[in-house]
Amino acid sequence: MSALDYLASLLAPAAYEGAKAIPSTSGMDAVLARMQSRWKARQDGAVPESRQLKAVQRFCDTEQVESFLDAYLLSWGLCLPPHPGAECILEDRSRLECVLKGVDNWALHKPSMFRRCYRGLTKNYFNYDVFDDKTPLTGRKNWKLLRDYLQERNGSIKSSGTDPDWVDAAVNNKQLFGEYPCAPYVESLLRGDSTVLPTLYEQLKIEDASWFPRELILAQVRVAAEKGDKEFCNVLPQLLEAVAAKKSLHNEGLTLLLNRYAEIRGAAMHEGLREYAFAWWGNPWLPTNQAKWGFVTDRARDMVTEWLKREFVETFFMKLAEDGMGDPRRMNFWLRYVKSMDPIEIALGSFARNSRERDFVALREKMNGFRRVLDASGANNAFIMTMGDVVVVEFSNLGNALYGYDRREAMPFDTRKPLQLAVGAMNSLKHKGQNNALWLSHQDGQHGWTRWEDMFEATLKQHFGISPDSDIKPSPSARARTSAPPSRPPSHPAASTTDSESIYSNMSYSRHALDLFARARGLIIEDKTAQGGNLWVRTGDGNSAVNAVLTRWGFSLKTDKGWWR
Repeated sequence: MSALDYLASLLAPAAYEGAKAIPSTSGMDAVLARMQSRWKARQDGAVPESRQLKAVQRFCDTEQVESFLDAYLLSWGLCLPPHPGAECILEDRSRLECVLKGVDNWALHKPSMFRRCYRGLTKNYFNYDVFDDKTPLTGRKNWKLLRDYLQERNGSIKSSGTDPDWVDAAVNNKQLFGEYPCAPYVESLLRGDSTVLPTLYEQLKIEDASWFPRELILAQVRVAAEKGDKEFCNVLPQLLEAVAAKKSLHNEGLTLLLNRYAEIRGAAMHEGLREYAFAWWGNPWLPTNQAKWGFVTDRARDMVTEWLKREFVETFFMKLAEDGMGDPRRMNFWLRYVKSMDPIEIALGSFARNSRERDFVALREKMNGFRRVLDASGANNAFIMTMGDVVVVEFSNLGNALYGYDRREAMPFDTRKPLQLAVGAMNSLKHKGQNNALWLSHQDGQHGWTRWEDMFEATLKQHFGISPDSDIKPSPSARARTSAPPSRPPSHPAASTTDSESIYSNMSYSRHALDLFARARGLIIEDKTAQGGNLWVRTGDGNSAVNAVLTRWGFSLKTDKGWWR
């Protein structure tokens, strides 16, 4: 054997082993996957606020961004005022531009360092509540500058290697830094698909107090309101639940939902809308609640008013009836007259007034504003309905007749004082011969009538012109000659031009305020935000007072088109 052959024989075993496939090691693969996941999930840790504040104070003195550390700390501290009562950097245009210029120095040469600054700017972008009525106009404009900067520099945070998850989220959702940040997510959310949001919120650290979750809900409401009746009703429960979960949306969100639902012809009573509207704003027919109800349409307010009155009719004749037995015939009769009832009052006897049962406690709470005192023992209660020129009194105990009084004459009782039951007594609900226009018994077979309901209906129509499902108001003489509560004042009192100018010049912006201002000045509003457009006020710049209000509210003028926001 030659020396060469001998060497080959020695190397042969090694060559054989080397040709074998390397077995898969799942354990090592799992370790590598976890390491990569931790790397991508890493977050640039937030700097303690005390360090941010020192950097902000130093910058406000020097107005110089002297190092990367300055740029980094200032990026996180844009919304920190240097001293109590002072403006933060985001509300000072020149200082904000100076910080952004200082940060920009790192965009091209040190992307990894620029990325850390971008992270802080993003945090301030989402946390600064530009939609709050109290946010100053300068802050709104500067926030838009920051938004545009984040969008323009969005691509600069990517590297050629592996980036953290939040970088991928920011780049893949670049529209978050555009004019319509909520638009891409609305349709999937309306379909019930919210899978993208938890990850997005976690990766970009979007907090619950941020404007984004709130505006995302409103965007869904506005888009849904533009859909057909059936589609809107299908998503109404989830929208109502979302609005209810955010207290800051109660007024605007519920207003949009109620106004849209009121447009549906023949829409059924919606328990969720009714209960939330009552819980947040109270009864719409009470003068003390007029301000809360001032932003819904008259049609929506009347709709909820009817719902609530129907509920109280049902409650009185079923739950407050003698021995809790219920009186469906009387209930069904008076439900047909709900539209004519304005106002209603319920006088509670001693049991209903004093019971600590949960149902009665809740009932008394719901009757605040029109609950009266019936000075009577036991379970008797009274339902007092004003319909046109007649005040009708029904009692919960079976066997009591109906009493009716002509409002055009002096009323024999004052509901502001404790009411009595004895016939003819002082301030009693039962009088005969003293302005007693009606006394009707709930007995069938009277005066040729088979059913008492038919007799009642004919009597109300003959003597007072009141028919089922009619909207009857009292005559002017009734308003002048009785001590009954006054009719509901108009929701939006007419204001002179001078008055409206002085009112709105000091009012913070909200969509509600804009609607009132437009109504007072005869302006046309065109809201295209649901389609990804702007909110427009279609008027020119010929009126300095209008110009001043719209400018202060953050609107900009576009020649020949109007004011947009």
